Amino acid sequence: MGKKLRIGVLINAIFSDYSASVIDGISKYCKEHDCVQVVFSILRGNNSTLYDFQYDAIKSFVSPNNIDVLVIASASLSNLRTSEEFLSDIENLPKMVTVSLGIDVPYLPSVVVDSKEAIRSVIKHIITFHDRKKFLLMHADSRCEESYEREVIFKKTLKECGVRFNEKHSLTGNFVLDYAYASMDQYLKKNKKRDFDAIFCCNDEMALGCIACLEDHNIHVPEDVSVVGYDNVDYSLVQDLDVSTVDQRIVEQAYQAAALAHDIYKSGEVKDRLKVIKAEPVLRRSCGCIKRTKLTQDNKTEKGYITHKIHHKSSVQMYMLHYFMLESQDPVPLEKLYRRLAYCFSLFDIASAMLVLYDRPVFYKDAASFVVPEKATLKMAYSVKKGILKPDLHFDPSDNMIPDGFVDMMTPCEVAFPLFSENYQYGYFIMQMGQYEKIFYQTVFELIAKEITSSIKVTQSELERDSLKTKNITLEEYSEKLQVLSRTDEMTQIYNRRGFYEAAQNIIDKYTALGKKGLVIYGDMDGLKSINDTFGHDAGDRAIKAEAEILKEIFRSTDIVGRLGGDEFAIVAPEMTKKDFIQIKKRLTEKCKEYNDKEVDPFVLSISIGFSQFDAEDAKLEKLLDLADQSLYIEKRAKKEKKAKKAEKAKRDTKAKKSKK
Repeated sequence: MGKKLRIGVLINAIFSDYSASVIDGISKYCKEHDCVQVVFSILRGNNSTLYDFQYDAIKSFVSPNNIDVLVIASASLSNLRTSEEFLSDIENLPKMVTVSLGIDVPYLPSVVVDSKEAIRSVIKHIITFHDRKKFLLMHADSRCEESYEREVIFKKTLKECGVRFNEKHSLTGNFVLDYAYASMDQYLKKNKKRDFDAIFCCNDEMALGCIACLEDHNIHVPEDVSVVGYDNVDYSLVQDLDVSTVDQRIVEQAYQAAALAHDIYKSGEVKDRLKVIKAEPVLRRSCGCIKRTKLTQDNKTEKGYITHKIHHKSSVQMYMLHYFMLESQDPVPLEKLYRRLAYCFSLFDIASAMLVLYDRPVFYKDAASFVVPEKATLKMAYSVKKGILKPDLHFDPSDNMIPDGFVDMMTPCEVAFPLFSENYQYGYFIMQMGQYEKIFYQTVFELIAKEITSSIKVTQSELERDSLKTKNITLEEYSEKLQVLSRTDEMTQIYNRRGFYEAAQNIIDKYTALGKKGLVIYGDMDGLKSINDTFGHDAGDRAIKAEAEILKEIFRSTDIVGRLGGDEFAIVAPEMTKKDFIQIKKRLTEKCKEYNDKEVDPFVLSISIGFSQFDAEDAKLEKLLDLADQSLYIEKRAKKEKKAKKAEKAKRDTKAKKSKK
């Protein structure tokens, strides 16, 4: 896939200040050494939404086919995992040159920061220079190794200085501003009298949360309380009150991680397994130093200029997003969407982008392993020089995520995002990020993703509509046909799960409103797996169809018959009694026997059923199906016991015959 070294970066949430600095550091290395950075960003955290787990699917593309070396942003990925879970995650990654960033993983080359002297220096400064001795600690939860290490140094320093620390003064902020604010707010409300004059926060975001909360409680920083953070992210500089902090030099760490990976790749050996970057203390206004000291090498710009620049950028970005959303109010087919995207790329300073769609959407649920499909199409490729291309190129993404011939369109920093809607993966989108903040590009991607998935659905609807129109179906028939199709099981032509649930609940509600009762019946075919394994899935499909035909024949036209999936069927039979159920079981057995006697197929057709009764008090379909399933389980167990007894009897008879001989 080209001659340039491809440095993969596995990271959590590209828009966090930490992750943005990691990407910037590796981008800097790639530009200087003519490499390509490919970012695989997942999205997990304390504020995760319902479908954020879908971002995990992008990890399946972390392979030697797509990248040459891998840098794992361990410090961000391990925050919400135990050490054992995190190490297990790493071990499950494909074998390639891999460097851990932020955490020393024993069997991996690692780049870490040494914060001991910097933290000691800042804490001693607050104690000796500002005469503060009553400390609060704002840390992350117990699973976070980074937070724990900083906490240990903090407590050791207090002990060295003869300052006692009360463990009741430990608060949890989970590295998030809002959590830190809430934790501090709760503490202040519980303790009416302030019993602290300094706070050490294990990251800058929590420091900002503490400062905001203190000011809301009319406690002033630094006059009443000194506050110190950790990280030295941009926002520690551009707030109304500059945050004193520890600069762990994230950009430099990331740069050195890329350099280490590149060196191992070229030489084939690990010369220095561990690289240590020294952190630096940064003293500003929040601790009480009115005049800021000289900034570190990564932040030499004056605050006023930075503040103006960021505010200006934010205003421009908000305007652009607003304009794009106005343009995107109505979903359009994919062909029309490309023009809109070309304008979007130009507007948002996106130099390259690629859109890959799977031939079929892939259902994906939380905690499952995502398997990359073997069939996909490169629908769109964009670069500033070539503009929008529509190659419509079919390829196997499980081999390479970008097909040959298009790799040269990649820029020094590309981010791969999964395209999904609820539980379905549609493909992925690769784009280069421009001059704006990473949170801006995360938002841009989410908007583009919604546009693309909406366009896919519109395109599919248009194809279905055109197909139906060619058969001269009227508008009313067309609408009705779509309704029926969405509720019908394609294989058996009875209700599918969705159709059954709707129709079944409706008829239960109708009859219970009239004070009438009926049965909910749950059926499970016997031995379908064995049929599939022995005779093939075509035979299994014939068995399912045959069982559906028997059910349609036995039950009345007023009954609701549906296939819930696989070998499971369900029926709602109004005004049917337990006595009727016994007759139904008998007829089912007879009909299955008739089918088997014809010897049309080599397998034996059989089904077990259970039931529950609905009435005015028990009218919820979900509960009724659960009860019917319990009844079915008893039936299945009885069949197995009967079969076992029969086999045992046959065994005894055979043994008796042999003994007579």
